[in-house]
Amino acid sequence: MKSGLFALGLFALVSADAQAQTLVASNAGAQAASSFAGASFGSPIAFGADWGSAGIGVFGQTLSGSGKKGDGSAGVAFGLGDADRYVGLETQVSVSSLSGSSGDSFGDSGALGFKLHTNLGSGAAFAVGVNSTARWGKQSNQNKASLYAVATKAFKIGTTSPYALVANVGIGDQAFQEIGQNGGAGVFGSLAFYFTPQVSIVADYTGRFLNAGISAAPFRTLPFTVTLGAVNVTGRYNSDAQVAMTLGYGFHF
Repeated sequence: MKSGLFALGLFALVSADAQAQTLVASNAGAQAASSFAGASFGSPIAFGADWGSAGIGVFGQTLSGSGKKGDGSAGVAFGLGDADRYVGLETQVSVSSLSGSSGDSFGDSGALGFKLHTNLGSGAAFAVGVNSTARWGKQSNQNKASLYAVATKAFKIGTTSPYALVANVGIGDQAFQEIGQNGGAGVFGSLAFYFTPQVSIVADYTGRFLNAGISAAPFRTLPFTVTLGAVNVTGRYNSDAQVAMTLGYGFHF
């Protein structure tokens, strides 16, 4: 069951949600900032990268009780198109087993992901996508491709406060469903409360696991984000809660 827990890290690893974060900053009246905390911790969000934006990231998670000390994954995402005018296409490339604890060397296993997204205005967006497709290595026999549709909305809280909320809800199959479920679709979603554009707390239900974390962008003018938290906090599927961390860096070209 630990592999199922670990796989969630690939879902949100490298999503370049700079546009969602910019909306949060705008809602909070802090457009001068160029670095923003994260809005999810396991689930995809509807905002994504389009032409001129990209991101890199790493994910690490403990694997206590599995005979392993922990492992991680890494990835890169880049965008095409224009989500403000038409649609954007975010492409993600993820590789697993950074520590080699699964028997793989770096890059031996991985998968692609694609997200077609559009900005609807007023802090809202919609996307459809697929994760864990075109798999190679051990990933080719695990983590089947997962289709999803998701909507995200940013809300301002108050008229003069720095607070904001990002709500996210979607449906998907495979990894977004209960383990062992055949057919149909599962529901996932997240809520992120922003104390400032650079600090948020996140609750995230992936369709299988409830995750919780705190996200921070420690450097106001550097687009670097760190999120630390727990996955499977309710200990589902006879598995313990695990500690996880993501590090992400976004940039424009």
